[in-house]
Amino acid sequence: MWNPSKKLRTIACKILIILFSMTMIFHIFALLQVVPFQYLWGGRLGSVKEMYLMESVSLFVTAFFLSSSFLYVRYLNQGLVPLWIRIVFGFVGTIFLLNTIGNLVAVTDLETLLATPVTAIISIICFSLVSKYENKTS
Repeated sequence: MWNPSKKLRTIACKILIILFSMTMIFHIFALLQVVPFQYLWGGRLGSVKEMYLMESVSLFVTAFFLSSSFLYVRYLNQGLVPLWIRIVFGFVGTIFLLNTIGNLVAVTDLETLLATPVTAIISIICFSLVSKYENKTS
């Protein structure tokens, strides 16, 4: 199994931090209705009220993913990434893999073209962080 180095894991986490931060900004724009709700959730939302609920959940979940990325870096810098945080990243990777599939069948082309590559990249990065890491030099 591929076992990325500390440097690659750090870069991967920084990419996740950037992507999750940008995603949070997008969800805030959605909640402020800068992005019309018809373009969100695969074009399947029926009302603004439904959009508020779904985007609030999305914002909360993305905040959890962002904080998990910061935690991963902290553990990585301490030399040992515990099993529970690696399980979290396996779970996040699975969620984004399923989200990628959902984006491919979205009603709106905008979501298919823009969100699919982002969710696929997040999924791949998350799965790369699941393997065990122990700093051999400490």
